[in-house]
Amino acid sequence: MGSLKQSAYYAIGIVMMKGISLVMIPYITHKMTLAEYGSLEAIVLLADIGTILFSFGIVEAMYRYVGVAEGEEKRKLVSNCFTLSVLVCVLGGALIALSMPLLLLMLPVEFQPYQILLLLIPTMLDGAISIPLTLMRMNAMAKRFCMLNVMRASVQATMTFVLLEAGYGIDGVLISSAVSSVLLMLCLLRYQWQEMGSFGSLEYSAKILKFGLPTLVGGASIYMITGLDRWVMASFVGVEELAIYAVSGKFALLLGLLLQPYALWWFPNRVAMLQQPDGKKECADRALVGVNLAIVLGCLMILTVPGFITLILPSSYQYAGTIVVALLAIGVIKNAGDYLNLGCFSGHSSQSQMWIQGGCAILAAIGYFVVTPIYGVWGVLVVLCGTYAVRLSLLYIVSQKMEYLPYDHRKWMAALSISILAIICDRVLGLALVDVHDFVLGSFVAIVTLVAFIRYSVIPVPQALLNKLMLGKHSHVS
Repeated sequence: MGSLKQSAYYAIGIVMMKGISLVMIPYITHKMTLAEYGSLEAIVLLADIGTILFSFGIVEAMYRYVGVAEGEEKRKLVSNCFTLSVLVCVLGGALIALSMPLLLLMLPVEFQPYQILLLLIPTMLDGAISIPLTLMRMNAMAKRFCMLNVMRASVQATMTFVLLEAGYGIDGVLISSAVSSVLLMLCLLRYQWQEMGSFGSLEYSAKILKFGLPTLVGGASIYMITGLDRWVMASFVGVEELAIYAVSGKFALLLGLLLQPYALWWFPNRVAMLQQPDGKKECADRALVGVNLAIVLGCLMILTVPGFITLILPSSYQYAGTIVVALLAIGVIKNAGDYLNLGCFSGHSSQSQMWIQGGCAILAAIGYFVVTPIYGVWGVLVVLCGTYAVRLSLLYIVSQKMEYLPYDHRKWMAALSISILAIICDRVLGLALVDVHDFVLGSFVAIVTLVAFIRYSVIPVPQALLNKLMLGKHSHVS
């Protein structure tokens, strides 16, 4: 299956898995008060950090070692990764259950113990679930990956709707998440067993953990950058303003969602691609495709999403349309750092990225605690932007020193130039055409901008598609 077809299946699976939660935002924000939605976001933050810790960096180690292994060695590595993941989930879950009283005191919003336990179920299972799902991506099983994610999303969305209508509130969201995760794990067990043959292999644990633990620290550091902001806001600003910021973040996450199909194909295969003849040039070009896709999609969303928010959300959330512009720009910077860092992951250790991400996390944490009590949301946004800009610079410089890749920087410069020009034009037209709704005007400018992106080859159009278009044009002429 070609990369384009795989990406299409990944797109459907990811849109269904994460997109349904975005589609349900208007419904949930009408069913919950600002305080309830802000409290829900506070407990979801706990799930986010739990998911990172329970992952233990094992998936990244799979990218590095399973992708280039064969035969019995590959089966043992797969078994080793899954066994470690299960052990981490069981031990981590037990530790959280034992420390429940302390955990409840640390949370910025008051919750009940049973709510934490409900949240713990999908958080624990996520690490184990990620192993067979990653194997499917590495084995080019995009269609099956898609079907399983569609099933999980459908079950979760249906249960959330039914339970919210029944008046369960936050509990309804937590129950639906737990049930859908258990169902997905049951569906994946047979495939996982086929891939590993036996459970309990620990032969390669030292190698896996040596690569995975620095990645875990890096992932936890990223959480400190992108999650600690909401913890600090819940403590210093309040859950109502956190709710508005969180809704903005949900729409900004749509950028990452749209980029997922390409990312799901690229990240499991990039180390293996680097080993191929002319691999450096290939990796450099493919990485810049990921960077440019983010610039293009980020620009189009900045033009359209603020107006869309004013159309579909309650009036109490309208300020989210302003915040989302800044978050989308920050998302583009973060994505560039994710793609231009291959050198940090191409060796037998990922410690360089760990030190970079850890340093940036400390920088962000200091910034949040100093700036947020004074400047609120906009202080958080400035800290986020500055931190991700520093992260991008350091990851790029260090990666190039460790594994030089011949990037053609004119590609992203062209994309960025068109984007800035389009956003300025949209703002100027908005001042001149005050009677035209922001969403209508932004959509028009976005269409024109998309044509410009294609015209100047910022968006790579597959040669097969070009041939079909040309063939259709010649047939029409004849």
